[in-house]
Amino acid sequence: MRNSSGGRFRPWSGAVFLGAGIALVLAGPPVSAGTGVVRLDVSMKSAVGQTITCPNVADQLPEVPAAAQAEVDRNLAQLDEQLQEANNRLATSAGEGGPNFVQNAILGPLASKRGAAIDRIALAIGRVAARPTGLDGLATCTLGGGNTGSPAPQDTGTPAPEDTGTPAPEQSPPTDDGTATPPPGDGGAQTITCPNVADQLPEVPAAAQAEVDRNLAQLDEQLQEANNRLATSAGEGGPNFVQNAILGPLASKRGAAIDRIALAIGRVAARPTGLDDLATCTLDAAGTSDTGATGPSAADFVDIEDVAVTEQPRAGENASTGTFVSQCGTNSEGRSNPGNVITAPGVSEGAQTQYDYVGNMSADALSTNESLAESNTTCRNEADQSTYFWPVLRVSGSGDGTAEADGGAPVQPSQVRLEYRGNADSEVTAAPQFLRMLSGDPRAATNDGANARPTFTCTGFTDRLTDKYPICPSGSDLVRVLDMPSCWDGQNLDSADHRTHLAFPDESGACPSGTEAVPQLRITLTYDDVPAAAPDGTDVPFVVDGLDGEQNSPNTDHAGSINVMSKQLMNKVVDCVNSDRRC
Repeated sequence: MRNSSGGRFRPWSGAVFLGAGIALVLAGPPVSAGTGVVRLDVSMKSAVGQTITCPNVADQLPEVPAAAQAEVDRNLAQLDEQLQEANNRLATSAGEGGPNFVQNAILGPLASKRGAAIDRIALAIGRVAARPTGLDGLATCTLGGGNTGSPAPQDTGTPAPEDTGTPAPEQSPPTDDGTATPPPGDGGAQTITCPNVADQLPEVPAAAQAEVDRNLAQLDEQLQEANNRLATSAGEGGPNFVQNAILGPLASKRGAAIDRIALAIGRVAARPTGLDDLATCTLDAAGTSDTGATGPSAADFVDIEDVAVTEQPRAGENASTGTFVSQCGTNSEGRSNPGNVITAPGVSEGAQTQYDYVGNMSADALSTNESLAESNTTCRNEADQSTYFWPVLRVSGSGDGTAEADGGAPVQPSQVRLEYRGNADSEVTAAPQFLRMLSGDPRAATNDGANARPTFTCTGFTDRLTDKYPICPSGSDLVRVLDMPSCWDGQNLDSADHRTHLAFPDESGACPSGTEAVPQLRITLTYDDVPAAAPDGTDVPFVVDGLDGEQNSPNTDHAGSINVMSKQLMNKVVDCVNSDRRC
């Protein structure tokens, strides 16, 4: 990466002092972000001679397009910050934990953070040029002693298949059957199971077979490592430990391997689609990964009058209570497609879910920032070229009150309200153009409700939200309320999991430390033509469209948006919200 004078851009140089007795000194000439040869000059004897070193990311990048430069620079700087924090943690952790402490508490989380930053770099470049490949292996760092560069005993991970060539002849061919043998001592109580990737692939061309086999083998290794980690982590962390420390990083690694498989095939044949959702794995009791569920039933419905009122945070002294409504229609044009430009960019029909769209008229999986900015819009204010989308609602087409998975007829909302709201604790700042927003989890049924949000209610009862399908009384219409996260990290337009660059306010309405409040988008969908038939067993009146294996569960409801407002319009939104007006 070059600066304006033609030299390589080096955002970090010199020495950075981290605290009393600890200084970070960059070895040799100033290094670019992610270069990672970093020596710790510390007064603590236990840490002298050990340093974390990471592969150089900046030097592995192609020429960075000007449109992506700022975001790439931010993430390269983040790589340096992550490495500094890890070395600081190393210096202060002498004597902590067991023999695997450094790997589990420092190197593992560092690899996960670096992987997310590297993926954001690839995403930023890929929006305006060819997405760089082969960067995933740069996430892993090592712990060495002195200047030897050799890994310390804790660094026992084996090289990934792509670093070692094809498997030795005596090894069995990779199967990626979605299971891994639980390690000794786990009692067989819990195991991680993953979707089978090999079975979802088309016929693999001979020219791609070796690379596909290497990555299928890596999927097996990743799953085995995750199950080993699960078996040795009993009692660690809080209630979200397994999701955050094991399942989340596993999904990120699997996603990278699956993407390499698709790329390998795509170089010599049609690139396979619809593989992205195979990255997510689940935690099950041994031998019970198949729930046996066949679809929604009466148990997925609840009488809205039995739902408790949803508590809302009270507006504080510095709250911003205004609203701005963008009128973009109800999708009367029938613009629906199964592409999701946020979760499956560049993959037509990669979402496996049918979406309704309003706003930007060109939005689909192949959209880029440039194509969105040049498109017409269904919004009354033409300065709002944002895209807003959600899974279609399906109802019975036969009049018998049933809506089988993917078999019911889609119905469009009779009313769509796109409302930008304030924050209960503070004023809001402008959201950047092309900010990606995602609410809810299309995999919530198999993710044990992770990231799911209650979205369903009925007219006359909108102070009550439920994550089940509501049974509305006579004269009341079905409503979906989809709130977007509104606490931005101030740097990134997207993230590897499409979530960590944004967060929801806490129960008090305040944004987490390190984030800033931006106008919160609320999408409210009202349906006046949904059957009112009561569910009877598996005969149900309506379902939300969903992914294979999610059984059209109501808690998989979700929505997405990309902000393509002009800066002038966004400033008007901010002014309306902060001045407590209705616009």
